[in-house]
Amino acid sequence: MSEFSQVAKDSIIANIEDIRERLSLEPLSNGNNGGEGSSTEKRTCLDIKRSERTNKIHPLNFIVFGAPGTGKTYSMVEYALAIVDGRTADFSKVDAEERKNKVDRYKQLIKEGRVVFTTFHQNYGYEEFIQGLRPDTESSTVAFKTVDGVFKQIADRALEDTSGNNYVIIIDEINRANISKVFGELITLIEEDKRWGELNEMCVTLQSGDVFAVPNNLYIVGTMNSADKSISLIDAALRRRFSFKEQLPDISLVDDPTMRSVLEKLNLKLVDELESTDLLIGHSYFMNKDKGDLCDVLNNNIIPLLYEYFYDNKKKVAAVLQDTITKAGATIELVDEKIGRLKVKLKGDADGAE
Repeated sequence: MSEFSQVAKDSIIANIEDIRERLSLEPLSNGNNGGEGSSTEKRTCLDIKRSERTNKIHPLNFIVFGAPGTGKTYSMVEYALAIVDGRTADFSKVDAEERKNKVDRYKQLIKEGRVVFTTFHQNYGYEEFIQGLRPDTESSTVAFKTVDGVFKQIADRALEDTSGNNYVIIIDEINRANISKVFGELITLIEEDKRWGELNEMCVTLQSGDVFAVPNNLYIVGTMNSADKSISLIDAALRRRFSFKEQLPDISLVDDPTMRSVLEKLNLKLVDELESTDLLIGHSYFMNKDKGDLCDVLNNNIIPLLYEYFYDNKKKVAAVLQDTITKAGATIELVDEKIGRLKVKLKGDADGAE
């Protein structure tokens, strides 16, 4: 069994002391110091001095946004490794072995508690993210205990680590929750100049009485689907606290020339029709495919998206598809069976594509 890291040991000890304090039990004695005054108290940010951040390659808070299939979540592995290593992110094409090595290291960082991945959804709340009350199943009576959420846990670990290590929390689909409600006090604490260790460092007192701060070695990275118009926009005050990095479709990642041409012509037509780069088609749908897969990709992945983009207007979807097929020179044709949605098939294929 592997040895706990010092950061993990400190976190476990702090949690034990916190539980004893909440249960009104006597604190544990520190075996290294005898006599009076040997009790161990829980450290807070006020007991910790951090240095100002010097490596500013990455903003402390940023959101990667883009159309479906542009690889936003896929890119999080590289962003996490780059932040931990203190280098710029490298998104050049890698083979399967290189990707596996990166993912393996990413998983090791999760085990070490230096990277956390979570996904926001409409039922996600402050209690899951910062701190909340949970039933105490070990109590003989109806009782509740304070439980730290995923953000406070990694923030506390990062705060205790003064050895120069960076920590990362990744929030997938960050715009799917009620962000103002979930973030709570973070609207103040996540600003770069108010991070613990910076010139204007600030802390808050939570409802539990805990003194809480966000250290300057914790990076908040979110992903956001720019085509998801059913989700309300991010609160303006929080939006100002994040940098935004657009993830565009990258045709260079598509090897097959027919698939690459269809993707390129399709997105150019969408930009002309919709006058927006939010509603595009990502390269992931076309990667590791050849022209023999084109009908399946269009029928099962792309056409349903086009119906969403054009609010089920069949004529507009047909116009976009026909223009794309013609300009890309693809050997497929559009099929309108009147009942049901449009689809494509290989030319001369009487049965069409499934």
